[in-house]
Amino acid sequence: MRKCSDFTILLAEDNPGIKDLYVKAFGKEGYKVLTCDNAASIMAELNDGKVDLLVTDLEMPAANTLELFPFLKKEHPNLPVIIVTGHYVDLQQDFLARGYKIAAFFNKPTDLAVLKAKAREILKIDAP
Repeated sequence: MRKCSDFTILLAEDNPGIKDLYVKAFGKEGYKVLTCDNAASIMAELNDGKVDLLVTDLEMPAANTLELFPFLKKEHPNLPVIIVTGHYVDLQQDFLARGYKIAAFFNKPTDLAVLKAKAREILKIDAP
């Protein structure tokens, strides 16, 4: 039986309030939670260890997060990615056309219950 505690989620969000909300919500479920607030940090975390799911905003400082996706496609092609963003509403088709594997695309604000349910579905975790 797969449990939340078997998985590590990398949360990439530059808004401290939203990041704290995600950390508490996923931590409460039992996931190991890593956080970062820019594309360079995402790449470093992915190269440092095992991440099972990336939940990321698209617009963060210090690097255009869109630059992250060619890296993911090349270096981590099997990593499931959930995008939660307030921008780029029509990019889902563009991402698919470029061959980027996006497991889910949500617009902010996203209901945490929906986000947690999607993570469980992607990671094939049994309901509690």
